[in-house]
Amino acid sequence: MISYWTKLLIPFVVLFLLFGCAGGESSQQENGESANSGEEEMKPAATAEVKNVENESVGTVNFYNHEGKVIVEANMNGLKPGHHGFHIHEKGVCEPDAEEGPFKTAGGHFNPDDQSHAGHAGDMPSLYVNEDGTADFSASFDRLSIDQITETKLAVMVHSNPDNFGNIPDRYQAEGGKTGPDEETMKTGDAGDREACGVITLSEEK
Repeated sequence: MISYWTKLLIPFVVLFLLFGCAGGESSQQENGESANSGEEEMKPAATAEVKNVENESVGTVNFYNHEGKVIVEANMNGLKPGHHGFHIHEKGVCEPDAEEGPFKTAGGHFNPDDQSHAGHAGDMPSLYVNEDGTADFSASFDRLSIDQITETKLAVMVHSNPDNFGNIPDRYQAEGGKTGPDEETMKTGDAGDREACGVITLSEEK
């Protein structure tokens, strides 16, 4: 037999369980809504599909506008392991069979302020490729604007060698017996051949 007090308590227990579960679900929903509301998915303003000299895709580079800076993100594969010079070039023309050499049609580094390397607006940190040929890159820049990226036909370039960023101490000899970096170093950082290239286009054009 169920006692009088047990009968009296049962409705209160049921009500407690019902309101407790409902309150928990409401709290979870509120927390979820709060988390989602704080997340704003960034969409790239521009992008480039990067291809090698065999015209095979080796990855994508995206350009984002964030708080007055340009964020550059790259996901690459099929490249030679190690450090590679990684730049934005002044012409959005990537011809692997160009007469002067692969991707020479992209011109030099994007350099609207007429600076020496590594002061070009298009100079970026080196791209490090893992042993499996993949590379993930992310950096932000305040000397490069998103308007320059979207309004000027530019290209992104992967070079075959590491970039020295013109950092040649005076103890090294340049041509003609001069110390420090030579003209070529101050133009390119001695990053070597152009290994892969991608024309930067507005994202909606893709």
